[in-house]
Amino acid sequence: MMAGPDATPESLRVHDRLEALMSLYWLRPETALFRALDCQILDGIRFRPPILEIGCGDGALSLIRAGGRFDPGFDVFQQTTDLDAFYHNIDIYDAFDPSLTTPNVIRKPQYRVQTGLDHKPNLLQKALTTGLYEQVVEADANCHLPMPGESYQTVFSNILYWLDDYQTALKEIRRVLKPGGHVILHVPSDTFRNYSFYQRLHVSTQDPDWEWLKLIDRGRSDSIKLCQSKKAWQNDFAKAGLKVVHHMQYLSKPVLEMWDIGLRPISPFLIEMANSVDETVRRKVKANWVEGLLALAQPLCRMNWPIDTEFPPGFHLFVLE
Repeated sequence: MMAGPDATPESLRVHDRLEALMSLYWLRPETALFRALDCQILDGIRFRPPILEIGCGDGALSLIRAGGRFDPGFDVFQQTTDLDAFYHNIDIYDAFDPSLTTPNVIRKPQYRVQTGLDHKPNLLQKALTTGLYEQVVEADANCHLPMPGESYQTVFSNILYWLDDYQTALKEIRRVLKPGGHVILHVPSDTFRNYSFYQRLHVSTQDPDWEWLKLIDRGRSDSIKLCQSKKAWQNDFAKAGLKVVHHMQYLSKPVLEMWDIGLRPISPFLIEMANSVDETVRRKVKANWVEGLLALAQPLCRMNWPIDTEFPPGFHLFVLE
C-alpha cells in the first residue's frame, strides 16, 4: 500500500500543497491548514485504481490531494449561495452555476478517481468540472451503495463520522472492496471534542454565558456523529470484516483550536466582499492575502507537537483491508 520514493523533497512538497490549499480556501485559512495536514498524513500511501471516493463533495480538495493544481484565480468561494442564511446552518457551498467559468487545472493529478459519490447533486456537478472523476454517482452513503460487489481496489472516505448509519456504510465498503484492496479513512478520535470551544465551554458545562458559541459552531457538532478511540474504531471495523493495517493519529490541539474558530464567523462577509470586486482586483488582493497567510501557516503545518503526549491529537488515519 505504501508508495515508492518521491523525487520531490518533502519540505517543497508540503509548501507547494499548502500554497495550493491556501489559494483554494484563502478566506478560510484554518480550513487550508486542516486540509494540508489531511493530505500530509497520506504521503506515501498509494491510491490504487479502481478508486471509489465516498463523500467527494466538489472534488477540489481531492484534485489537490492527487497532485493536481488549479489556476490561482480559482477558489471555492466563487460559487456560493444563501450567504445571509449562514447562521442558520445552511451549506453555502451547495450551489452550481453552469454559466460560470470551469476551473482551470494547470497541473493534472497523478491519478484519476474512477467514481466519486456524494448525496448533493450541485457538488457532484462541481466535481465533474475538475476532470478528476471518471464518473460521479448521487447516493446516500448511509444506504446500500449502487455498485456491484468487489468493484474497487481503493475506497477512500473522510465523511464516515457524518453518517447516521456508519455501520451499514462500513459493511457496504467491505462489500464493494476487491480482494487485496484497501480502505483509507479519516475519522475523529475521542479527544476531538475536547478541542472545541463550544463543546468544552458550553455543552459540557451548560453554562448559559457561553451559549453564544452556538453561532460559531453552526450545527457542526451535531453533524459530527462519532468520535472514538483507536480501539473503539478497530472494534467497529472488525464487525464489518475489516482489519487495520496502518494507523496514525494527527491534528494536534493547537491546530484544531485554531480551526474551531478561525475566520469562520465572518466568512460570509468576506466572501461577499471578495465577490463584489473586479476580477483583476480580486486576484491581486488574493495573491497578497495568500502570501501573508502562508508565512503564518507554514510553521503550523506539522504532524507532531510537544504537547501531543498530554493532549493526544484529534483525528485518526486508518488503512484497512
